[in-house]
Amino acid sequence: MKKRDLSTTLGLFLGALAIIIGMSLDNNKINLAGLRAFWDLPSVFITVFGSFFTIMISFPMETIKNIPAMIKNAFRGSEYSTGAIIETFVELSRKARKEGLLSLEDEVEQIDDVFLKEGIQMVVDGIEPETIREILELEVSAMEKRHTDGINLLKAWAGYGPAYGMIGTLIGLTQMLLKLDDPSTLGPGMAKAIITSFYGSILANFIFGPLANKLETRSADEADIREMMLEGVLSIQSGVNPRVIEDKLKTYMPPQERLSLMKGEARDGAVMENE
Repeated sequence: MKKRDLSTTLGLFLGALAIIIGMSLDNNKINLAGLRAFWDLPSVFITVFGSFFTIMISFPMETIKNIPAMIKNAFRGSEYSTGAIIETFVELSRKARKEGLLSLEDEVEQIDDVFLKEGIQMVVDGIEPETIREILELEVSAMEKRHTDGINLLKAWAGYGPAYGMIGTLIGLTQMLLKLDDPSTLGPGMAKAIITSFYGSILANFIFGPLANKLETRSADEADIREMMLEGVLSIQSGVNPRVIEDKLKTYMPPQERLSLMKGEARDGAVMENE
C-alpha cells in the first residue's frame, strides 16, 4: 500500500491558508467578510473550464481520463523501500546459488511487484540476459512515456490557466468600458476584470505547476528503482555473490539512506559480537 505524501498535502494546505490570510487581511486585521470580493463565478467558468476544454483539444481522451489518477498519485508516497528491495535480491541470490535458478520459481508468486516478478520469471525460464535487459528496458521506457504524457498535460494546464485569466480580464475590461457613463461601476468592474488573472495564476503556480513537478520527480525515482531491479535480476542470473549484489544495489540508494543502513548493519554486528 502506498503511503500518503505529507509534503503535497501540507504544502497545499499551508499555501491555501497563506493565500486566504492574505486575501482576508484588512489594515493588518483579518476580515473574513472581505473574501467575498475574491469570488466571481463567471471568472471561475472562464479560467477553470476554459483551460480544461483547451486541454481536451490538446490531448487524447485516454490521457484526459487519467487526470484523477495522476492527481491522486501526487498525494501518495513511494510504495518502494530501497532497503527492502536489496534484502529481497540478497535472499533470492542466496537461494539461487544454493539450490539453482529453478528454485526461484517458488518465490515468484510471493513477489508483489509486477516488474520484478516478470524479471525473475524470465530468469527461471532461462531467457538470455540480453533479451531480459531489452524487455525490461522497454517496460521502463513505456512507463516513462505514460508518466510523461500526464506530466505534460498538467504543465500545459498550468500554462493555459493564466492565458484564460487574461482572456477573462479582457472580457471584464470590455464590459467595464461599455459602462463608462456610470463612474460608480468602474471600481467593481476593474476588480472583476482582474480577478480572472488571479484565478489563472492560482491554477498555474499553486496547483497544476507544482503537481506536475511532484509527478516528474516521482517518475524519475520510480525509473531509478526499475533500473535497480533490472541490475539485480541480471546479477542473480549471472550467479553474482549475494554480498556483491548488495554492494552494487546500494549505489542506487540516496547517500543519507545508505549511511543509515551502514550504521544499522554496524550496530547489528556489534550486538552479535557481544552475544
